[in-house]
Amino acid sequence: MPDWKKLVRQNLPAADQEVVAEVASHLEETYDLASSCGCSTEAALELTLRQAGLEAGKDWRVLAKQIRRSISQEGPMNHRTSSLWFPALLTLLGASVSLMATQILGVQPRLVWVRGMGVTLYWPWLATLPVFGAIGASLSRRAHASVLTRLTAGLSPALIMLTVMLIVLPWGLVLDGLHFFTLVSFGLGLANWVALPAFALFLGALPFLREPQAIGPPR
Repeated sequence: MPDWKKLVRQNLPAADQEVVAEVASHLEETYDLASSCGCSTEAALELTLRQAGLEAGKDWRVLAKQIRRSISQEGPMNHRTSSLWFPALLTLLGASVSLMATQILGVQPRLVWVRGMGVTLYWPWLATLPVFGAIGASLSRRAHASVLTRLTAGLSPALIMLTVMLIVLPWGLVLDGLHFFTLVSFGLGLANWVALPAFALFLGALPFLREPQAIGPPR
């Protein structure tokens, strides 16, 4: 598949990131449609550029102007929703349902003792997280999000759990003092509910953090 963003940047070096992403998305949709109809790679690419009015002699700035007008009418939240909020919410929902299903089915966690403190590890649940990390990152990439946005969408369950822990910690210190906080308990909590899930989610998101391999336009 062509690297649409790279192709757009080569022809629109002054365009901002949002316009580049939208133009690239427009081209990709047309290319996918042509490919699904049985066109070869070269024919699909040529048809995509022709349909977008970008064949030889045409100005890319005309399409960019149309896309910029469309963005201004839709509002900036539209792209942010499709590239981050929706993929992140879907990833979080999938991970939460998976954990709930694990508990309902009576799957027993593995109890690990560290310095007299027990840590419950839901290995079956952790095994499902790469799937949800892949879903979040792939949906974000389809919306032509940046690598950081894709990663955030794929790791959203772990990031939200980290946020919750950082919010709960000060309240625990206020209510229970130092009895609530120890380096061991906090470290085990981070490992169990943040680090391990984040690693599993990252494994699934990793293939979708790379840009598609670029092929040049037809001559």
